[in-house]
Amino acid sequence: MEYFLIDTPGDTYYPRPKGSILLNSPTSSRKPITWLAGAWHAVNRTKKSDLLICYLDIQGILCWWLSHLTLRKRKIVAINLLLKDKPTIKNRIATWIYRRALSSPDFHATVTSKEYGTWLNKKFKRDFNYYHLPDLYVYENLSEACAAYGTSPNTVFCGGRNGRDWHTMLEIARNMPDTTFTIVFPDHILNSLNQRIPQNVRALHDIPYESFIQEMAAARIVCLPLDTEAPAGLIVIFQAAALGKPVITSDTVTTRAYITPDMTNATLVDGTNPTKWISSIQEMMARVPSEINKVPLGESLKPHCDKEAYLHHLKKLVSLYKP
Repeated sequence: MEYFLIDTPGDTYYPRPKGSILLNSPTSSRKPITWLAGAWHAVNRTKKSDLLICYLDIQGILCWWLSHLTLRKRKIVAINLLLKDKPTIKNRIATWIYRRALSSPDFHATVTSKEYGTWLNKKFKRDFNYYHLPDLYVYENLSEACAAYGTSPNTVFCGGRNGRDWHTMLEIARNMPDTTFTIVFPDHILNSLNQRIPQNVRALHDIPYESFIQEMAAARIVCLPLDTEAPAGLIVIFQAAALGKPVITSDTVTTRAYITPDMTNATLVDGTNPTKWISSIQEMMARVPSEINKVPLGESLKPHCDKEAYLHHLKKLVSLYKP
């Protein structure tokens, strides 16, 4: 039997093959407790003849360690490895924990970018095999839902949580005083930046999903400086593509898998020099809609990242790794 573990108590928009079983994690105010409790439940619920696929990579790692420490063999697949490269003790420990799981013949993992898999192997100093599973694009109807929202002609949107380079974003805004920036921060980031936010920035924090999408829909451009090579910002990039918004983001081993040089409504910027970012923003602002839509990002994502493609990959994962 195939089991799919998610880190929430409810249903998920991620598709899964017919006949498979969805396992939910319990609700908790602390995510680590949710992850650990969900992993413990999954290990107890499954048998060695089952395949356990975890939508959150850290839960896949936890499932392997729990099964390993309790001497219960489990075949486990972790979806979309997400490991950063930071010079911290915490990151070194995480690297060892991930590498130990990946060394087991009972543990497998997917990456959202082939190049990121190569980057991971350099970090691990090992030659692990990963299954390339492109991220899921499920926003085809977003543009219709937001059709009533007007677009401000001189507004740049930036928002999200994981991997954002907020310092670079604020430097960009500070050097473009005649442009309005709508930036949606997590609470803890906003509290630490309050004294350094330029006057041309509308600083919002932890707003509802509907408001987040509305603010993005009202912007002329979506700009996402990133501080990691690991997967970050892809959900917002996909949402922006569905809304028909031009996207400017960092050139990383992950983003290069989704944004190519031939695209007219998406571009990558190398490094953190605000001048480069400003030049890209100004160039994109100057383009007329007909030119921007020649090679739309959304249309290039659908064949490789829609639900049918994602489900195809999940079925292949089952055929490859099921005991």
